[in-house]
This record gives sequence, C-alpha cells and structure tokens, in this order.
Amino acid sequence: MAELSRNEEEMYRIPDENGDEHLFVEIFRMTSDRTNKTFVVLEPVGNPETEDEDTIEVYAFEIEELEDEEFVLKIVEDDADFEEVMEAFDIVNDEVGLD
Repeated sequence: MAELSRNEEEMYRIPDENGDEHLFVEIFRMTSDRTNKTFVVLEPVGNPETEDEDTIEVYAFEIEELEDEEFVLKIVEDDADFEEVMEAFDIVNDEVGLD
C-alpha cells in the first residue's frame, strides 16, 4: 500500500502563468509503491464554496527532490499517476474527511 499522510501545516506559494502567486495548503501526501514518486494534493487557500458543499477544488503535484532539501512541484500529467493519486485521495477523504 502507498504511504499516505495528511499535512495541513504545509503552505505553498505557486505562481500562475501571469506570475501572480496563489497560496495553497497541503491536504494530502503519498508515495506511490508503483513508481516510488511522492505526490501532494493541494487546496487553494480561500477556496470558494461550490454549489455542492461536498466538493472541493484540489490540484495534484509530483514532488521532484533537488539538492539541499529543495524541490520542484510538477503538475501530474501522467494519467496512471493522476488516477492513482486521486483514487488514494478519495479513499482517505471518504474515510477521514480531509476537507
């Protein structure tokens, strides 16, 4: 089974294509047994309410480790990776309610 964790303390500032920074909070982290990659699921801070109050807007990123404890967040583009992350997130969210 993949290693899963929840970390609401970790915050990220991520620029958009216009260079404007947006604040996100980490709500889920996992390391895949299949690929040994580490992924995080982030929710925008101040996430607007949706019509369906059980729905939240989240984004999945792969953490690419660099030197000196630095890292880069990469949008998950591989369909199999994305499916694995979202499936694990949905299971944990259903069981413990991450949002």
